[in-house]
Amino acid sequence: MKKSILFASLLALAAPTLLTSCSDDESEGKSRFTYYAILEMNGDAYVTSPLGQAFADPGCVATMAGEDVSDQIITTGDVNTGKLGFYTVNYSVTNPDGFSASASRTVAVVDKNNFASTYYGESQYGTRHYFHAPITIVDNGDGTYTINDLAGGFYSYGRYPGYDAYGYDFFLEAILKLNPDNTVEVVEQGHKNSWYWEDPFEDIKTTYDPATGTITFDMDFGSAARFYVTLTK
Repeated sequence: MKKSILFASLLALAAPTLLTSCSDDESEGKSRFTYYAILEMNGDAYVTSPLGQAFADPGCVATMAGEDVSDQIITTGDVNTGKLGFYTVNYSVTNPDGFSASASRTVAVVDKNNFASTYYGESQYGTRHYFHAPITIVDNGDGTYTINDLAGGFYSYGRYPGYDAYGYDFFLEAILKLNPDNTVEVVEQGHKNSWYWEDPFEDIKTTYDPATGTITFDMDFGSAARFYVTLTK
């Protein structure tokens, strides 16, 4: 009996809330159904643009409720082709109810004619395989070059993305030397300055193709599996 009375009391208290509907003022200007825009980028989400040349944005297509609304796309983000680096171009469309949809493209401004450049890093170790890591190689001016991550972004970008913002350093900085015959030597690995990289890569086999701007690293990481890194631009 007490259970029935308690249930009835709770139902009575809840009834005003359950029966309350939105007023005309609250629903005014709101459509009963809302349709979100669907954005589809032309071309790839990761592209390159040569240093010193104007960037030709492939653009984006947007549809909403089956209609083409590409003329409503707002594009933001500047690509400075006068400076090596990675840039983001954003595309967005807002529907009549104020809900937005967006897409983004990464643009790497690269130097096609030099070893020092920005690259997209692909890395593989065992069954783990990551792509499109932002890798940079800088000319030190003394015949050597510094790469920001010899691991090709495997940990810094693939397994543990964003952790550097909290003070975790998964980047393996290294010093490289490019020989006249286009062979590459790993002169020094920055594992001594990193809390994570206690052991360096060994038995490093490196190739560089200046025609394509592709660099490959085939390295021993102290196990049966080899560690592979490919840099492209």
